[in-house]
Amino acid sequence: MSFALRELSRLLAAEEPVLGAVVAATGTTVRVATPRGGLEARALDPVAVGDRVWVRNGFVTRAPVARQAYAV
Repeated sequence: MSFALRELSRLLAAEEPVLGAVVAATGTTVRVATPRGGLEARALDPVAVGDRVWVRNGFVTRAPVARQAYAV
């Protein structure tokens, strides 16, 4: 009986956020490449192909990216 309860709690628990890169975007549906493989999720922020994103509970948000601007 404890196995069933453990399995149910695992299914209901919030999944860990995963960092990935957008490989395709159509409307609000986004395909993301992650270390765990590819997945589809809904985008909360406008994203483009190549953007780094966080995938949390089936939703995609932009990941903070360190950028440095140099005067030329």
